[in-house]
Amino acid sequence: MLDNYRELIDLLTETPTRLKELVEGWPLPAQRSNEDWGPIEVIAHLADAERLSRQRIARMLAEDTPYFRAMNQIEMARAGDYASRTLEDVLDAFGRERAETVSLLMNLSPKDWTRTAIHETRNEISVEDIVEDLIEHDREHLEQIRQLLGD
Repeated sequence: MLDNYRELIDLLTETPTRLKELVEGWPLPAQRSNEDWGPIEVIAHLADAERLSRQRIARMLAEDTPYFRAMNQIEMARAGDYASRTLEDVLDAFGRERAETVSLLMNLSPKDWTRTAIHETRNEISVEDIVEDLIEHDREHLEQIRQLLGD
């Protein structure tokens, strides 16, 4: 069981480097918005989603079966003004957020991974479910960035 959790953590750890390698040397669009995302906005979204997921895990560890609303990514983009951020800024932000998440996960007991919450659209979810969702979320957005860059 612990090997499975370690494998999940390892997959999370790889993404910041994969992101940097993916966008390195590509010209990025000059016209950007908080609704129509390019690579920078996608990475800013990854950083915000990471922070939210970690906050949810922390609540799951501290509370019995907390309730979570679904994330509104457009609202988060506007609040974080993704369109005004630089590539360096969002890559650093995502790297910091991911490092904090990995640090939290490294200290979990096997029982902690099974802690649950109720999600507005998904019903019952566990800490392990959130981590697996982060990994899938990374994959989806890495592919989205590849497509945006024409890679």
